[in-house]
Amino acid sequence: MLKFLLFTLSGLAIGVTTLAISPPPNNAVSLSLGGASVTYLNAFAIENNVAALAFTKNELSLNAANRFGVSDYSSMFLAANVSSKFANIGFAYQIAPLANLTSQKTQLAVSKKLGEHISAGIAVNYHTLSSTGAYYKTANFLTFNVGLYYHVNEKLNVGFQVFNPNRSVLTEVPEEKLPANLRLGLNYELAENITLYSDVLQVSELPLDLNAGLEVSRDKFSIRGGFGLRQLVALGFGWKTDRLAIAVAGAYHNQLGLSPSLNVGYAF
Repeated sequence: MLKFLLFTLSGLAIGVTTLAISPPPNNAVSLSLGGASVTYLNAFAIENNVAALAFTKNELSLNAANRFGVSDYSSMFLAANVSSKFANIGFAYQIAPLANLTSQKTQLAVSKKLGEHISAGIAVNYHTLSSTGAYYKTANFLTFNVGLYYHVNEKLNVGFQVFNPNRSVLTEVPEEKLPANLRLGLNYELAENITLYSDVLQVSELPLDLNAGLEVSRDKFSIRGGFGLRQLVALGFGWKTDRLAIAVAGAYHNQLGLSPSLNVGYAF
């Protein structure tokens, strides 16, 4: 009961706008790396850095997550990446209920290599906020995100993404605009099978956030750990074959508790 009250009070203090524009890491791999995901290559790049889809294999992935053990705060994220002669095409759908407020997002993306080592991408996102309560009104709005990905060398990759640079209007009365979201990140191979991931995240009107994590891989298995400045410490495990990939992660907040997350992916 105390956990639920703390979570509810935090949600009221942060507000719907912050939840919409500064969400938690959106899949188990990103969560286990403390949120660092600008250069991670999987189908969820449609959200984290759309340009990275151009270097990602054809993949269909599903994530299921829960926040702080609160049954009313769970989410589902389905993402797909398909390559064509022209470019890589990404599709995604997210749904995240929070008590009587439900947030949904549908995404369509195009990501293309501009050369052997660099790519750019853009995604258009359709959002729906709906509620069974009288306090919130139903809202529908569009946003977009653009990104760049650069494969510097065999050890280093860097990426950049901006989300909602035009600051879409969330509600007319009172007027609330969705802040912009900037991400700059890299991954660097420290040693064979040991990779460092790090992101800097800047959301309008919020303090700068730093996310960092390590991934240690051996054969089909991976162990990941990471942290974020916003009281996030995480650990995760992965198993991957040529076709199937499974990742589990858990993050701990020192006031609100544990948040589990699960990915299941299929490469085709």
